[in-house]
Amino acid sequence: MRTVKVKIIILLMLACASALSLGQGAPVQMDAALLDLSARLGYGVGIGNLSNWRWEQRNFADSSLGCPTAASSGDAILGYRFQLTHNAITYDYRVSHDSALVVYCGTIDPAAEAVAESVSEFVNRLCGDGATDGPYMRSRINVGMDVEIVDGPLNMRGHPSPDAPVLLQIPSAWTISITGGPDCNGGYVWWLALVNGQTGYIAESGAGVYLVKPATPPVLPSREVLNSSLIPYLLEFGRVSGNFQPLHDWSSDSRFLIAAGAAGSDGVWVYDLHQPTLAPQILELDEGIAVLDFRPNHDQFVVGGESGILQLWQIHGGAPMTFSERLHLNAHAGPVSALAFSPDGDRLVSAGLEAYTHVNVDRNFAAIVWDLPTVAQQTVLAGHTGLINTITFSPYYDLIFTGADDGIKRRWGPALDDNAWLREFGAPVVAMDKNVDLLSAIALGRASDNLLIMGPAGFGISARYALPTSNVTSLDFSPDGTMLVVGAAEGVISIWDTEAHELIATRETDGGIYDVSFSPDGTMIAASTDRHALILYGVPLGSG
Repeated sequence: MRTVKVKIIILLMLACASALSLGQGAPVQMDAALLDLSARLGYGVGIGNLSNWRWEQRNFADSSLGCPTAASSGDAILGYRFQLTHNAITYDYRVSHDSALVVYCGTIDPAAEAVAESVSEFVNRLCGDGATDGPYMRSRINVGMDVEIVDGPLNMRGHPSPDAPVLLQIPSAWTISITGGPDCNGGYVWWLALVNGQTGYIAESGAGVYLVKPATPPVLPSREVLNSSLIPYLLEFGRVSGNFQPLHDWSSDSRFLIAAGAAGSDGVWVYDLHQPTLAPQILELDEGIAVLDFRPNHDQFVVGGESGILQLWQIHGGAPMTFSERLHLNAHAGPVSALAFSPDGDRLVSAGLEAYTHVNVDRNFAAIVWDLPTVAQQTVLAGHTGLINTITFSPYYDLIFTGADDGIKRRWGPALDDNAWLREFGAPVVAMDKNVDLLSAIALGRASDNLLIMGPAGFGISARYALPTSNVTSLDFSPDGTMLVVGAAEGVISIWDTEAHELIATRETDGGIYDVSFSPDGTMIAASTDRHALILYGVPLGSG
């Protein structure tokens, strides 16, 4: 029977809170909870007296603030839930946003939560509710991938069962191509595989161990900083494969590259490019990822979930890497559709079907501007009548730009609630970016002119690019702003000179491309495909 991870709450967690102050992460509403706890215990309890504390923001249905033992009345209330651990006891508090309501909801058994945590790796959504004899480990592979044996030899069987006859013993050095699956049976996750011309079933995992893994990518060579004269020499350096979505992002120093796990591998695949081999460290999460983005100048990334939550995670370097959750916000109803950080990393904008906010605006398709130092909603950007697909900040000015399915690009600022400027395109805005010279690149869906370059003022169209494909999915300016890479569902990337407005080169690959980007150091282009591959392009040092 499938084991489902039960988790009361996923929140900001700091292993040693005694050295921290409220200015380093906790909202001021925590003071109200600490005052109530002090009154209950008969002595003062401050943040320095806590061995652990966690919190999340929520939109509660009524004045009970989600506590089953509390009386309820009134309308929805924005508030917080806190878990405060003092003298080995964890106290559960709920506090309204204005701190007028403080609800004590009892104590929590840490041992019960630890048991729930321990089964997280055995939740595989690919197995489905009908799978028996579980639990089943998460899948790191998928159809269309080449995989290798962790510790051979490996048995290929006639059908997906540990009792099926063995057709072949596969040596460790052989490559295995995954052609179908998975089947979850007998505690093992099975895949149909092709090996040396023979087809049969192999087990990816079972009994708490992985038997196969994604093929190891080649070591990345030394490379040139890309420019328009070097782009014709662009080569595929290699690709990393895994059970992830076509969605990735870079850290500001180009050290870390992250990819969003697909169903069955819900979480974030983190690659450290300072290591000689690109072996991923996987941060496992409780739900699917809709979008993700690195925080500028931090080893932190934010994940927008399918349920509308936002989680900010800190990477701790080392072998192996570790992660700590710094922030958990219930932001939107339905999947988060777009994210963007301000250039200084202090503000985050998130969008979705509906914004959870106490601000009196039309919450449908609205975006929320979060101030990260105070962990507060700075304002809400309301006005779009379709889902926001893309958000970008101006590199220099206090301006935010949003593009949506309603075919409208809006500019917000400087007060962040001024959206008087808008432009209608008559087709969904699917991707958008700004360069250091304030040029805008705008990709449109279902339009003949599907990529426009607009001038710094944002009003006039400087160029229309005649793309080699029609289904643009993503785009990104080079760090110096002189080039633009465009990805398309047809599996083609095109690189453009944004000063001459000329096509420099194209590259084709198997599978549709749904996310493209330049590395922040300008030495590589990454392209995520729908074939569970992340392809890295560059120019070897000394070329050209």
